[in-house]
Amino acid sequence: MRRRLWNARGTSTLEFIVVFPFLMLVFLVGVELSRAWLTANIAQNAVREGVRLAVVTPAANDPIAAATSRILDVLSVTSIPVVSGPTVTCNPSCVTDAFVNATVTVQFQTIFPLFLPQIGTYNIQQSASMRYE
Repeated sequence: MRRRLWNARGTSTLEFIVVFPFLMLVFLVGVELSRAWLTANIAQNAVREGVRLAVVTPAANDPIAAATSRILDVLSVTSIPVVSGPTVTCNPSCVTDAFVNATVTVQFQTIFPLFLPQIGTYNIQQSASMRYE
């Protein structure tokens, strides 16, 4: 009888069953934070590329349209949904040393909505600014 009371068979299985949901939660949150960071970086790079194209495009060739097109091209390749924008402006106009500003808002959506319903969908806004050359 004493041997049965002190038998520890199956203890590690029970500990694993208790700890596993927390480990999965940490893993899934880590994956989603990594994806959100990647989405923000892609949006930032797209805006930066668009602004860079605008500052080197001659004013006669419509740098704002070129920048807007470039931003949308980069984001369409990655299948990131655009919520608003991109907006590209030259202040006051596209002349030497004027600032070119661009902004875009993209949508981040979780791939684990069943396990992480509180993350859901977020909008990520990125902007960049450079001097017109």
